Amino acid sequence: MEIRNADPGAVQYGNFMNYYQFNSASERVKLLPEKDIWLPAALDLEERPYLVLDVGCNCGVFTQMLHGYLEECLQRPVHVLGVDIDERLILRAKEANTCPEKISYECVDVLDGSDFATVLSFLDGRQRLKFDAICCYSITMWIHLNHHDAGLRLFLGKLSHLAELLVVEPQPWKCYQTAERRLKKAGEVFPLFLQLKWRSDVEQQIDSYLERALDRRKLFESTPTKWQRRICFFR
Repeated sequence: MEIRNADPGAVQYGNFMNYYQFNSASERVKLLPEKDIWLPAALDLEERPYLVLDVGCNCGVFTQMLHGYLEECLQRPVHVLGVDIDERLILRAKEANTCPEKISYECVDVLDGSDFATVLSFLDGRQRLKFDAICCYSITMWIHLNHHDAGLRLFLGKLSHLAELLVVEPQPWKCYQTAERRLKKAGEVFPLFLQLKWRSDVEQQIDSYLERALDRRKLFESTPTKWQRRICFFR
């Protein structure tokens, strides 16, 4: 994990080494909805583990809290696969894993076909076609900055195809400006930043794309986090 200009916040992919020092995992858990959002009554009749994919899991602090919250909330076994693009963060997550029989971590770039095979293998090993929930907390901006509008649409479509419930916490445009400013101060830029078409209304564009292009319906939207981000649940 390269630190540019002695600034741990000047990162290209959002792979902060100190993420949970400034973004409390426990505060995020407090914003999560009740059981009926995670598991509709019709599906609650099925006695099988609840499968979750946590994309951009960093070092796994929130992933473990999410697992505990869901097992208590749903009253059934929950199996979570946490993935992140940074292998050093994944190593930290594995070393700190307190429930390896139900939580696993892998280094995966979800837009890389060979990498994504790891995610599909997780499903295949459990004889499932989809995850019950796929969570994308504060990751859409980094996909967007590095892969343009088309890459973000591809990301959302790829995960939507594998999710019963898609959880997205998009960053507002001011976060993009901050990320660009910090990287520029370190002597680099996001080459695609000026080319993005989804800009000041990026949160609305993501909502609209999920609902209109991917045929999802928003079930729940949390109160804003201290960073003014909304956690949105689409089925």
